[in-house]
Amino acid sequence: MKSQSFVHIAFLLLLGLFLICFQTNAQWIAVSYYKLIKEASDIVIIKVVRIEGEQYGEKAISHVERSFKGRIQSDSIELPFIYTSRLTEKNIIQSVTETMPISFEVGKRYVAFLVKWHRWNFNPHGAETEYEVLNYPKNTFFEFTDNKDPRILEVEDLLKITYESDSNAKVDSLLLLIQSKGKETRIDAIEALVDLKAERSAEAFISVLRNDPDSTVRYSATLGLGFIHSDSIVITLMDCLQKEKVGLVRNQIIRSLEMQRAKKAIPMLLGLYESEGYDDRSAILTTVSALGDSTVVPSLLHFFSIDQDLQHRHMMAQTISFFHTPEADEFSTTLLDTTQRYWLKTAVMAGWSESGYTKGFNQIAKWTFVPCAPGEHPSKAMAEMQGLMYPLLNAIGKLGTPEQIASTVKVYANCNDPFIRQQAVRILKEQMAKDISTKLRNEIEEEIKTFPSQ
Repeated sequence: MKSQSFVHIAFLLLLGLFLICFQTNAQWIAVSYYKLIKEASDIVIIKVVRIEGEQYGEKAISHVERSFKGRIQSDSIELPFIYTSRLTEKNIIQSVTETMPISFEVGKRYVAFLVKWHRWNFNPHGAETEYEVLNYPKNTFFEFTDNKDPRILEVEDLLKITYESDSNAKVDSLLLLIQSKGKETRIDAIEALVDLKAERSAEAFISVLRNDPDSTVRYSATLGLGFIHSDSIVITLMDCLQKEKVGLVRNQIIRSLEMQRAKKAIPMLLGLYESEGYDDRSAILTTVSALGDSTVVPSLLHFFSIDQDLQHRHMMAQTISFFHTPEADEFSTTLLDTTQRYWLKTAVMAGWSESGYTKGFNQIAKWTFVPCAPGEHPSKAMAEMQGLMYPLLNAIGKLGTPEQIASTVKVYANCNDPFIRQQAVRILKEQMAKDISTKLRNEIEEEIKTFPSQ
């Protein structure tokens, strides 16, 4: 079987990693504990009586001591085990998914958040039961010995709040929980307030950011402040950035300024760049890029000359290329033509593509002379050149006219990489959907036929 282009795979993995990192810092990705409690079918306290079933298909027969929501009326319940890996027919352990492992021991007591059972694709031998444990790695399944365990008390408090019909009452109750002694409870209360889009929680979040002794709680409050837009919050974030010592929190303050669209923070952020660590420099670059202000160009040109980190230089080059001031265009054109780093060339292509800089088409299109890597195992140098192809084709497809595109991508009909050929064909087909002449349509149809199907 022919191996896929490892460069294509590496590119997709790198892109995926970038998007994951970006989203994690720009959005409230995790499901809040408050929402888990609200949406669980039921939450129960159980004591395991016995285990039944063969290995990798066990289930726990358990006595139900308490049903928090009162939906499970039976005194007994069966719950399946969940594994992160299972035994194959050849007795080789294979990792199958990143999921929370759930197992039970006879005689022990557990709190479990339950949902209706459904078959797990990775464990076809799993026991079929009416319910299973909610598969989420945050206190949806834990062993305990004391009924006054703080984790149980928090479940009770948050569940009580979910039943409150008045939204203001929910917010008031959660604001009280922010004053809890337990840091997890404080974090969960903050996340719940974000879920509820409670803008009047801003004052409480600001107080936490300024005063809470735990950095993870301050981090949560900072992230929450990113969702509540006001000039006073921007001022607070800028002030706290000057004082905060913990990198995790500092980084999120920068990200929250991006979420606030705080252009007034740009001079301060640029002024901090050279004194910051790697992660904060990355956050500053992401933020000033997202804020879309061409005044950053002179500073980024300076940073590009002194910061030798390739990832940072790529971010700077893409941001500079997005803007079309005279110095930005001069820099972008020179970099595209002279840099030996194909990774930096792709930054210019991405910036021009994003800004719709059609004047740059001819400069970009001439790089189609770079050959596809021969064979299945190209050299390191050829692999780096190959990494230019995907952003190059993307730029051609976005910036060219149908006539320009048709005459440019034909070179890839003989490319060894099937994914590059497929992308070229996709771009040609997109031109067919446009208002083009019959003659050009026929030419593109004939051109597509020159591309091998496999």
